[in-house]
Amino acid sequence: MKKKNAMLTAGACVWAVLGGAIIAQAQDFSEIDALSDVALDEQTGIEAATAQAARGDILEALATLERVLAVHPKSQGARLLHAVYLCDVDDKQGGLVALNQLKKKEVGEEALAAAYARCGGEMPE
Repeated sequence: MKKKNAMLTAGACVWAVLGGAIIAQAQDFSEIDALSDVALDEQTGIEAATAQAARGDILEALATLERVLAVHPKSQGARLLHAVYLCDVDDKQGGLVALNQLKKKEVGEEALAAAYARCGGEMPE
């Protein structure tokens, strides 16, 4: 029971940090709705996250990708970017765990190798 509560607490903290970063930047509820609506379309959500990361808003990009994955849990592109951005915020262990769950044939060997390199890990054979 304690382990489950610790996991719930950790999850709440992550959401508070990531969700808070997004909500703090939004001026009103219409902007929050717009941020959520972006994630409804898989490709639009990935593009928005990429733009957010390009301007240095990695936590915002992670939050966007988490919303994309909530709607499209099998999105290989969102999962790959999410793993890389975890590494970018110094969660290398989390990023590498996420990368280990991806398959070369679905993501592409070159893209996966580049992601492992960016995270400082070796791609498994």
